[in-house]
Order: sequence, then C-alpha cells, then structure tokens
Amino acid sequence: MKLILHVFILFLLTGTTASCQKKLQSIKISYLQPYCGGARPTPEMEAEAQKPKPYAHKTVIIVSENGKVDSVKSNEAGIIKKKLIAGKYKLYESWRYYKSTQTGDPLSEFDKSCLEEEWKRYFMEVTVTKSKLTQKSDNPIILNCSWDAPCMLETHKVPKRPE
Repeated sequence: MKLILHVFILFLLTGTTASCQKKLQSIKISYLQPYCGGARPTPEMEAEAQKPKPYAHKTVIIVSENGKVDSVKSNEAGIIKKKLIAGKYKLYESWRYYKSTQTGDPLSEFDKSCLEEEWKRYFMEVTVTKSKLTQKSDNPIILNCSWDAPCMLETHKVPKRPE
C-alpha cells in the first residue's frame, strides 16, 4: 500500500511540474514613429514614418497575471526570446513600468495625472498555452518626437508651425 501511495505521489508531482514547465517563446515587437524633422515632410517621408520598424535593442518588461515581473532585451530584429509558463502576460515599455518619461526628461515638465494613466498602458498582451502563443496588440508602441512626448506640459513643447 505504501508503494502505491509513493508511486501516486510521484505521478502527481511529475504531472504538476510538467504542466508548469517553461517553454522558450519568441515575440516580435515593432514601433511607429512620426516624422520628427524640422522641414516639411514629403509624402514619401510621411509614408516611411507610418511603416512599423523593429523595436531593436530595447528592454521590455513582462508582467504575469499573478504579478511576477521580468525583463528581456530585444534583438536587432525586434524579437524577444523568453521562457514562459502557460498564462497571460502584459508587456510594457520600460519607461512606463518604471514610472519615468518617454524622453527621460524631468517629471516636473509633465502633467502628473496624465503620466499616471500613461504608466498603466501596456502595448501587448500575450497568452501562452501548452501548444501556442497568442499576441494581442492593444496599444502599438509609438515613439513620439522628443518635443511632443505624451503628457508634456504645453509650456515645454515646441510651438507647432502654421499649416
């Protein structure tokens, strides 16, 4: 009877650890950036700014549904590779997770309540199951021009040119 109990416990432990195993996942991340030059952009320049580009060599913060936090750096193609167990994850730009600004400028140059809302925004939700990974992009990464960062106070923005 003891042998059957030990075998049963071993079976349960093996089954539990197998279902919690981490599997290497690859996630492609891209961004958009508006034209930020000083001259009036040509139609080609504006079209180029609308094309997604790889989010290369950037740190991405991964938060699991139970609150576990991890980070990973993307490669030159904007791909992050991370071992993840089955579950849901939210991906954040590092400046949002660490409650900073996109430009690195002092917080005093920004609307604090607006920033608090920005910090909550994740750019992707990922669901990992035993057999697949599903990416859901809710908020695409937008790299704003340094003079037009999210929540920047009007007193610190560069005046817009007349149309």
